Amino acid sequence: MSNEVAKAAQSESVVNWVAGVLADAAKSQSTLNLSPRVAGLISGALRVWGGLYFPTPKLEAWKYTNPDVIAKGPFAWRSDSLPVGHDTEIGELLNRVLLADVADSSVVTFVDGVFSAKHSRIVEQQGLSLKLLSQSGFDDSFVGELGQHSQDAFSALATALISDCVAIKVSRDVQLKSPIQIAHISTRSLADNVITPRTCILAECGAKVSVIESHIGSEGVRYLSLPMTELKAEQGAFVDYYKVQDESISAYHVAGLTALQERDAQVRAHIFSFGGALVRNNAQTLLSGAGSQSTLNGLSVLRGEQHVDNATLIHHIEPHSESREHFKGIYAGSSRGVFSGTITVEKIAQKTNAFQSNQALLLSTDASIESRPQLKIWADDVKCTHGATVGQLDENALFYLRSRGVGLKDARAFLVRAFAGEVLSSVLVPQLKERLNTLVGERL
Repeated sequence: MSNEVAKAAQSESVVNWVAGVLADAAKSQSTLNLSPRVAGLISGALRVWGGLYFPTPKLEAWKYTNPDVIAKGPFAWRSDSLPVGHDTEIGELLNRVLLADVADSSVVTFVDGVFSAKHSRIVEQQGLSLKLLSQSGFDDSFVGELGQHSQDAFSALATALISDCVAIKVSRDVQLKSPIQIAHISTRSLADNVITPRTCILAECGAKVSVIESHIGSEGVRYLSLPMTELKAEQGAFVDYYKVQDESISAYHVAGLTALQERDAQVRAHIFSFGGALVRNNAQTLLSGAGSQSTLNGLSVLRGEQHVDNATLIHHIEPHSESREHFKGIYAGSSRGVFSGTITVEKIAQKTNAFQSNQALLLSTDASIESRPQLKIWADDVKCTHGATVGQLDENALFYLRSRGVGLKDARAFLVRAFAGEVLSSVLVPQLKERLNTLVGERL
């Protein structure tokens, strides 16, 4: 189905609220003194949006996820003039996401889409540049360089609405010991608004950095979040990136992540989904240098009527590169998961080693998962595998635990934790691993 046909099929549901949001965002952008490059980025994204509009399930990439509830809106633009949440509410949310016991860790906090200096802590470190779009000295040279706004409607809309951006640049051979924490806090004041968080990470040759990007919201609040993350690892660099999404189960979250790896670079990316009514994670890894290594893992823990769609692409462009992708989902109630993962290997990318796995655990007869692992290989000297499994808790294992005095509830929780443990074990930040284990336990 063409984009024009898809656009016409749902245009009546969309135009009004989006037009208002774009107009209000343009007023906010006019006060930022944007560089010609960023202004051109916004103009280009507007043109792409005008040719796409929101996708529908008639498009193959959105076959199992219907964003019509987002398209119908209505949502308003979250301007700086609107009040933010109360300090007590903000403090409670921050306590749930920040790793307070990590020494020398910079914290960048946005409250309801607006940067909060009061709740941030920027630790000056040699070789680290951490700037905001609204600040002087902001380096916009790699903003939008890797974005999906030229091909994806939601990414185009997010880019057209850009109001701020965190740009992290780690200089050549600098190795940061503590992770950088970015917290996006959504309070009750954000109800029925749209925000567009954006993060750009550049690790120069031989640099090392960890980034934890958290999204959390007060329960029961309906809003739309369109976060975009661009990550570039130059030759020999190491980037350890985590996105933890624990928003209101009334919220909508459509995210884009693009990682570009040069020769011998290593990128480890983890996507954790706990909240949201409808969540879509579009993640792309481009291995453009020989010897590059990629890890892309994900874990979704859902309940009620939550819906999470993980759409991934790992593109092997040069030879002698490796990738490992492992997404797991735990689904209770009438929740639904979607996994659509593609590994592409170009003809020149000989000696590629790629592994992809998707595993789902259904805790209810009403829960479901659609899994579509795919390989597109044009090279002939490769080792590539993929697979998907869907199942329920092992009754024999439950019986074994119960026969040794473990209660049914605790036995089920033990087995579910063991299922999630494979992804959690690959988290390299000990404090974050502990926090995630706690979150999994809370959801059970």
